[in-house]
Parts: sequence; structure tokens; C-alpha cells
Amino acid sequence: MVQQSSYLQPSTMDSNGWRETWKKRWDLFYLKWQIYSMTYFLEPWEKCLVNAFIFAILGLLIFSSYAFLPDYTRKLVYAFLPGAHSSLSDLDLDHQQSMELKIH
Repeated sequence: MVQQSSYLQPSTMDSNGWRETWKKRWDLFYLKWQIYSMTYFLEPWEKCLVNAFIFAILGLLIFSSYAFLPDYTRKLVYAFLPGAHSSLSDLDLDHQQSMELKIH
């Protein structure tokens, strides 16, 4: 039987208990990220450069999908976040108004 680590077990939450728990979870997530992205063997400056490149591409993908495919992106957001209808309605109206062509 595999024994789970102590950070996954419910514990009493004293003043520093939740910080230690989240720090351990973050460390585990970051280790998994390094292994998944194959950056665990790089030097620190190389890790920073590779991570910045990955997040820049991800950010451009999200921005361009919202800018050029607003209906599709809205449907995706509504599918994954059902409560987002009201918070995104103002953004959608602003986006639609800015994309209108005013020809006189």
C-alpha cells in the first residue's frame, strides 16, 4: 500500500500550518512542472528563459483567441466556468463596441 505524504493529510490549521501545507504543495507542483517541461536539468537562468517563453506563447494564444475568435472563446469560458456569464458580459460588450467599423 502506498503511503501518502503528510501534506495531503488533513491537519490542524494553526498560524503557520496552512502556509507550510501550501508551500509543500507549491514545491510539489513546481517539481512536476520542471519534470514535465524538461527544465529540471537546466541552469536557473535557462529555466527562467524557457519558462518565460512558454508563458509568453500561452499568453499570446489566450489573447489572440479572445481577439480573433471571441464567440468561440466565450463558449469555452462558459463551458468551463458556468458562473462567468455575468462577469464576462461587460467585457463582451466592450469588445464588440471596439470591433465595430464606423463607416460614414
